[in-house]
Amino acid sequence: MLEDLQKKKRVKSKQDQLVSSFNIVRQIQMETDPDELLEIYNALKNETNVDHENLAVLSAQVALFNRFAFLAARQDGHRLTSDDRVVAATGHLANIIRWKSKLCEPTHLATTVHGIATLGLNDISYFIHFEREIKSRDPTLFTNADLAMILWAYGKAQFRARHLYKIIRNEIMARDLSTFKVKEICQFLWSYARTLEKGAKLFAVLREEILRRDLTEFEERSLSIILWSFSEVGLNVKPLFRCIKQEILQRGLACFTNQQLAQIASSYAQQNIRSPDLFQEISAEIIERGDLDFAPVGVVMIANSFAKTKNYIRDLFKLIESHLMTQDLSVYEPLQLVRFLWAFTNASLMTEPLFDKLTKEILLTDFSSLNDLALEELVKSLEGSHLRAPELVAATEAELVRRSEAPV
Repeated sequence: MLEDLQKKKRVKSKQDQLVSSFNIVRQIQMETDPDELLEIYNALKNETNVDHENLAVLSAQVALFNRFAFLAARQDGHRLTSDDRVVAATGHLANIIRWKSKLCEPTHLATTVHGIATLGLNDISYFIHFEREIKSRDPTLFTNADLAMILWAYGKAQFRARHLYKIIRNEIMARDLSTFKVKEICQFLWSYARTLEKGAKLFAVLREEILRRDLTEFEERSLSIILWSFSEVGLNVKPLFRCIKQEILQRGLACFTNQQLAQIASSYAQQNIRSPDLFQEISAEIIERGDLDFAPVGVVMIANSFAKTKNYIRDLFKLIESHLMTQDLSVYEPLQLVRFLWAFTNASLMTEPLFDKLTKEILLTDFSSLNDLALEELVKSLEGSHLRAPELVAATEAELVRRSEAPV
């Protein structure tokens, strides 16, 4: 298996080395058994005849690292990442690739940072090192997929790399945008929105590119990512949001996941776009599904979005109330509890049982840990409510006084 990677008297050209790695790289990319991958890893690590300066070996090591990351990202990935042998192997491979990064081809750099982000390796020195290495290369040598993987990785890690983002932004805009896949466009948008890097011009040209395309060919996940990304940046989004809304309504809400429904509602609310027809359909779909099988943040997003856009659909709020009344509210963060309080109060649909349960849970919070936004929304909620919570009011006022007297 490793015969093409063994030391040779005659040094092969870079092209020959890459060609000689094809078989083992392909085998690695097709392998699904972690034990088989570990066997290849051990052979590469321990084989005394393996030429570790050979680009073919490096290609195999990058492929191994990326394959481990891919398998770990699957639903049963926790089994892989909890395997000490795999953890040790991925850590060792990441360090080897970092050490030999000068030898890496552009695509090696892209797949490696993507794998590091996928595996959730928290050592930021990886991102610092590979940022420097990527910036040293000619950006035109990176494929469209490479650029997308790099941005996704830095976005996932929320690592601010302004100069790198600027280089990639300029390179994207210099290319024919019609050559980018929808997934790649989504990765660009998501990464810039998540890191809040400057990208107004990029968002503008990508917005026009999206509008030129057939939205019926976009997956539901892509539509929700595009909406979320533009809702965070907020650049002349109404024409785009209008077209996507038409596509969503024509397609029907049944094909969207709960998370995507929450993201869609939140995106329109973030831009203060009321769209009663869209919100009515989202509400009808959620009610049709019956059980609010959302992550906690998703329930908050739904309640907050419908209240913010003044789409006060009584049956939906009643469903959310029933859900909250049977749930342990400790799963929610303080700001999320405040958001529920505000949403139901704003919609004039707050009931006394829900009010009591929410206010009692909020009282358990360390008020000094509340950020200014949470405290501000709490004050508005209490002022707008017809129900009274004297203990919560007193605790809120005490915190306001404490902050006003604190030294600047």
